[in-house]
Amino acid sequence: MNIFYISKNIFILIFYFFLTSCGTKNIYEKIIINDANPPAVESLDESNIILFDESNKKINYEKKLVLKNFKNINPYFKNVKIINNQIFAINNKFQLLSFDINSGDIISNTEIKFPFDNEKLISFNYINDSFILALKSGTILSIDTNGQIVWENKYDKILNTPLKIFDKQIIIVFGDEIKSILYDNGAEVWSEKYEDLPLYQAQGGQLYNFLNLIYFILPNNKIGSIDLSLGSIHNSEFDEIPIISSINNTKDKIYIYKNYLIYLDEGKYLYTFDIFNNEYILFKKNINSSESNIIFNNSIILKKGNFLQAINIFNNKTFWLIEDKNISKKASIIGIRSYIDHIEIFLDNGDILEINNKEIISIKNMDVGKIMNISLDEKNIIVQTKSNKTIIF
Repeated sequence: MNIFYISKNIFILIFYFFLTSCGTKNIYEKIIINDANPPAVESLDESNIILFDESNKKINYEKKLVLKNFKNINPYFKNVKIINNQIFAINNKFQLLSFDINSGDIISNTEIKFPFDNEKLISFNYINDSFILALKSGTILSIDTNGQIVWENKYDKILNTPLKIFDKQIIIVFGDEIKSILYDNGAEVWSEKYEDLPLYQAQGGQLYNFLNLIYFILPNNKIGSIDLSLGSIHNSEFDEIPIISSINNTKDKIYIYKNYLIYLDEGKYLYTFDIFNNEYILFKKNINSSESNIIFNNSIILKKGNFLQAINIFNNKTFWLIEDKNISKKASIIGIRSYIDHIEIFLDNGDILEINNKEIISIKNMDVGKIMNISLDEKNIIVQTKSNKTIIF
């Protein structure tokens, strides 16, 4: 018998026993990519992220206001509004609360005259001395500051997407339909249905506006745009995006910067669309994977582990790549703002990463615990914590 043949078979046998004894976990551990590896950089962009809003001011994070006796358990957040130095909120009993803006004490507690049996609040908006409430059951209400019903519409459709108000129109996004009603009386302006498509998105849809146009993705993955002034479909090359169908669209984002629409599909594929010229600048550009990301002006900022990468939405070049061991690996990006020439990136562990001249100049913590949601505007930051507190800076 051939000695080489015997040795070969013995080697195969030994290798088989080695594989079965190691177990799948051990084999996989030897080929797992090290998370410490920096994100890939195709090329660098010598320009900067554009900070066009110079009205924002530096916020003193040492000074904060906690809304007292208010357990905020609304999962959709944004149920707190600051209007003319008054704070209003809807609690889980559907009571309209007002708070003292200096102390956080409850000033008034108003019962809303409506049967809210087993309802969930999806959206809370304010316009022209009225509050607009949207409920998961598909009911839309307008109430005055005394809790009295101004008008109500019942659609008997599940609603998961917060309302948007443009000009005098309220935009409602159902699973297979997008609808516009007037804010002053609830009368329907227009409606478009897409009933032939299956419902994918459990988290609701998304929409953004540019002048008189709104661009949207419905929960059934239908994308498109509608001209608000005409109340009709606006056909464009944006409709040709081959989006990936998914049961969870939390990684999808729509954003508009100037006359450019940015669409991020599955957190992986980047589209940049020129609305004026009806053409794509980037089409299904594969970007680096990230644990969290946010689109900001002419950039998309990615976070993975200790790394932050800012990518130009027009050419996919990298503005900057930052590694800092003090960046929490497990924390996710939940918000971003700028003031003067500084960028502040907010993480869900309460950290604020302050960036200037493409470098992190400070990392400070808001001292509020884990954050569930954050709302940013020019003057205030409203934080909802995982302990159900509402804190205003």
